[in-house]
Amino acid sequence: MALSKGSKPNFLFFSTVLFFVSNILNSSNAQNNINRDAFHIAITVDPKTHQYHGSFQSGTPSHNVNPLIDLGGNFLSLPCNTSSSTLRSVPCKSTKCQNLKGVCDPKGACTLSSGTLSDDIVTIHKTDGTLVYADTNSTRLDISCLNSNSRNNNGILGLGRTSNTLTNRLSSTFNIIPKFTLCLPSSNDNGFGDLFIGPGPYMFAGGVDGSSLLQFTGLVLSPTSNEYFVDVKSVKIDKRVVHFDSQTVIIGSTKLSTTVPYGILHSSVYKAVVGAFVKSTAARNITRAAAVKPFGACFSVEGVRWTKLGPRVPLIALELSGRMGKLSWNINGANSMVRVDKNTLCLGFVDGGVKATTSIVLGGHQLKDNFLEFDLSRSVLGFSSSLQPGTCSNLRNF
Repeated sequence: MALSKGSKPNFLFFSTVLFFVSNILNSSNAQNNINRDAFHIAITVDPKTHQYHGSFQSGTPSHNVNPLIDLGGNFLSLPCNTSSSTLRSVPCKSTKCQNLKGVCDPKGACTLSSGTLSDDIVTIHKTDGTLVYADTNSTRLDISCLNSNSRNNNGILGLGRTSNTLTNRLSSTFNIIPKFTLCLPSSNDNGFGDLFIGPGPYMFAGGVDGSSLLQFTGLVLSPTSNEYFVDVKSVKIDKRVVHFDSQTVIIGSTKLSTTVPYGILHSSVYKAVVGAFVKSTAARNITRAAAVKPFGACFSVEGVRWTKLGPRVPLIALELSGRMGKLSWNINGANSMVRVDKNTLCLGFVDGGVKATTSIVLGGHQLKDNFLEFDLSRSVLGFSSSLQPGTCSNLRNF
């Protein structure tokens, strides 16, 4: 049908309206179709203790909680709000209490070493891997309500290999893959770190998916611990293998820990690593300085060049096994060195003594600004090495 001269402006007007309405509807449908099967907990770092805390809500009415993140923790412990209308204590004669080896208190409630076993509503935000959404999921979870003698007043967010952890409970309750991903921030200046629970993607500034940065190695199961270990085949400093004097020390299982601020090495490993590191720094004309506790190997900042990967010092590399052969977890200056004052840098590992049960422990300083994916369904760790010059600090807006 032909248009009259007077009808053309109306046609253009309605076409424009239809165009914008169509875009709005398409955008709305796209938002509704976004994969929000994953959960997100923001992470902050305590500048004094160098430990990491997660942030979410608990109870009814809900209140914010900020428990310490513990990779080896077996449970979720919180400072419970006794006025919460949804808080319930677990009877001491229940199967749940018996399985956790709880004992009865005078009121018949189940008590654990960390406090009273209860359950309450926990509320956590959903994410599509880029944004954290205002919509949340609330679920009832077992909680150890902290007692007055607890050393950590904020509670503990345990991420260990048990069915009682928050990550595993969310996975089973909402039928999502048993996987969580950590990105520990080096500071709180530019945002927060990330704890993703469930599938990716894990998007960072510039449109980079964190999963594309990962190398994969097997997690080592321990019969006596619920913590996470990887099998380190050798330690290299500036591409040279470090040789250990003691025949009794087996590198083997290396533990990942978020509760110790710095790396811990068995004495035999420590002496060999420090000796090789000092030798390499001398070759770079970096001057040794007096030790500053708790560190044993410190250096003058004079003559140290600074790069996007932190101070330019000898590269520490942990050699691991992967499906396609050998892998290298590189520890650059940003994760190996600690600035103790304006004039001094120290190697961020301490001597764990001759009775240390683990040859190597990687602490929070080594793990910060690294992207780590714990895939419990395959017992595999994905690791990025340092994200520098990028960081784990992000602002994921609602």
